[in-house]
Amino acid sequence: MKIKSIMWNSHVPMLVRAGRKVDALDLTVFSSKTLENDPLRVDDALDELKSADVILLYRSSERFWEAIEARLEELGQNIPIVCVSHDPSFWYLSTVKPGMVNTCYSYITLGGEENFANMLRYIACEARRLDIPFDPPQRVPWEGLYHPDADVAHFETIEAYLEWYEGHPERGNRHGTVGILFSRHYWVSDNLEVEDALIEELEKRGLNVIPAFSYSVKDEGLGTRGSGEVVRDFFLTEDGRPRIDALIKLQAFSLGSTHVKDLSDTGNATSGVEILRDLDVPVFQPITSYYKSIEEWEKDAQGLGTDIGWSVAMPEFEGVIEPIIIGAARRSEDSETSAILEQRMPIRERCERLVQRVRKWIDLKNKPRGKRRVAFILHNNPCASVEATVGAGAHLDTIESVARILKQMGEKGYAIENAPEGGKELIDTIMDRKAISEFRWTTVDEIVDKGGALCLVPLDEYLKWWETFPGRVKKRISQAWGNPPGEEVNGVPAAMVMDKQIVVTGVAYGNAVVCVQPKRGCAGPKCDGRVCKILHDPDIPPPHQYLATYRYLENIFGADVVIHVGTHGNLEFLPGKGVGLSGECLPDLSIHELPHLYIYNADNPPEGTIAKRRSYATLIDHMQTVMTQGGLYDELEELSRYLGEYEQARISDKGRAHALKHLILDLIRKTNLDKEIRLTDGMSFNEVARRTHEALGRTRNTQIQDGMHIFGELPVGDKRADFINSILRYDAGEEVSLRKVMCRLMGLDIHRLLSDLGAVDPYYHKSHGELLEDVDVRCKSLIKEI
Repeated sequence: MKIKSIMWNSHVPMLVRAGRKVDALDLTVFSSKTLENDPLRVDDALDELKSADVILLYRSSERFWEAIEARLEELGQNIPIVCVSHDPSFWYLSTVKPGMVNTCYSYITLGGEENFANMLRYIACEARRLDIPFDPPQRVPWEGLYHPDADVAHFETIEAYLEWYEGHPERGNRHGTVGILFSRHYWVSDNLEVEDALIEELEKRGLNVIPAFSYSVKDEGLGTRGSGEVVRDFFLTEDGRPRIDALIKLQAFSLGSTHVKDLSDTGNATSGVEILRDLDVPVFQPITSYYKSIEEWEKDAQGLGTDIGWSVAMPEFEGVIEPIIIGAARRSEDSETSAILEQRMPIRERCERLVQRVRKWIDLKNKPRGKRRVAFILHNNPCASVEATVGAGAHLDTIESVARILKQMGEKGYAIENAPEGGKELIDTIMDRKAISEFRWTTVDEIVDKGGALCLVPLDEYLKWWETFPGRVKKRISQAWGNPPGEEVNGVPAAMVMDKQIVVTGVAYGNAVVCVQPKRGCAGPKCDGRVCKILHDPDIPPPHQYLATYRYLENIFGADVVIHVGTHGNLEFLPGKGVGLSGECLPDLSIHELPHLYIYNADNPPEGTIAKRRSYATLIDHMQTVMTQGGLYDELEELSRYLGEYEQARISDKGRAHALKHLILDLIRKTNLDKEIRLTDGMSFNEVARRTHEALGRTRNTQIQDGMHIFGELPVGDKRADFINSILRYDAGEEVSLRKVMCRLMGLDIHRLLSDLGAVDPYYHKSHGELLEDVDVRCKSLIKEI
């Protein structure tokens, strides 16, 4: 009997294997993904289906399905069609009884080779009345614990697994325990090469493992508990303490995902975050590409494409970290069925990188505070007054913040020596010692003479690191900056080199160092003073000193963590793939195995996302700069006063009103408002006054920054009132808001005030712009009282 199938890509290997177990079956399978990516094969597939005795379809979301619906309906007039899907609304293409479709869906959902084989037998028996014995869908565990070395397929309880693991030769509590959460689909399909590679690497690095699989979504109809409950069962003790030191999560779904009929239910991600908060360990979310082979990923300058939404962006809502690609597809054609089979295969070098980074995070957690070594990296803007821009950060006083963090660290038991009293002392120390990279105004000799060098890295030491770099990376760096430690290229001198030693700059404070980000690339004294285009150049690699600085921090200083301070530096913008970096990508090569914290501006998520994905940063957000009312000043304030007097005088004192008109017109021209309000000779004065009120209203109600935020500091006094008011003044369309309440108390309508700032209220004799300013003043007074 001929069964021809278009099957969802992930089910194709299992269907092919099951087909070999069914006698007298001629099975032909097309992957829906193959047809989507290669439209020329769609017609071939439809031609094959014409000769089928039964057509088996798994309707997925690819676009090609809509194009072939009519032709499938035509085929269904003569050939039985079984069409299943995760969405029952797609089952309508079936021409067999609904109960048969539902049974086939149960076989597929429960999974496993035996269930798939029995499904094929069932289809032959029910659709073509063949006398073939079959078993009904058999239950296969929805969750459990797995280890490739165990003599059982799975463990149902954590107690049973741990009892077995006690005797496992690789077990040892040398460094900690890592949980792995992966999809049941890969366990039941016996497609576990990626998981097996991770387990092997983790145990090789002295870490114990607890690998758990689960059906990702909680579904009462299926009887699945979902990943969240599985995490609580296997990774938390009965009293709520974590059994693990880190979690590697290989599922894209949120831990709180639930099958719900109400699509407006948005609680899934929130409940997932609550589970992770209870777990209280770093959660790593590596990537396995479902769309690219390893070779395609290696050749792609972007790295990933279609995978980003599902495998990277969606998990980020839970706050997971370090999207390092560890696996991709290996494609082959099955000789018997002509199906294109895809098997998930590990990228060994990337698995090693992930595991080493997990190990470093666990080491950081377990090391006593007094022994932890911390590196702070301040940003700088090459060439643009470099000394004035050291430590620049959007809306953050990075210098003062670092000084206060160092002081707090000392009080909390870190081995901090001679911590600066404040930001001024810190920046003075950096500048007095010239602890920066040399640019137009600073020479390497001056840096070394004044004590700005943390280390002069000998050439032979750097060459040990250099030899571990990929060959193509070494070639690119040498072409741009010469051979190690750096040479003059096209008239540009070697960067930060002295007597064949690479100069690494910074200031040491015991077990902490404060460095200004190393040299991204510059022509030194040949620079023409413009901000270097090289800063975010996607092609030019950083010079040797850049890589030497990060490797010095990791290997010689022995940093347990690096903390970049402020938005933003250039590490995450170095050349390399966009997402899913390889060992040849410069951000990956630079940060290497160092845990990376990044104090980052919360109102810049797009570039913060780049830092998370390309430099494996765990973002630590901070409050914004206090925003306060702009108000008026100097001539603008005087102009506002004249306009107020005019509104009073034009009714009761015509002569005074006439004189005020001239004063107002003179001030409009003096303050250059005549251009903004488009003043013309024939314009009536009432229109002039309205437009001027409107322009002043925009100025007086503009929110402006009041100083810079200092990390960890809450605003106090008037600044706190300003900060709270700057948030509450925006009501996001809600009927209840502080400004709306205050307006109602004053007998005003906020919508009228906002829609026409230049109009004058007849009761208050003030423009709507002035009244909005009054409303904000009253709101801040109320906030201060509360």
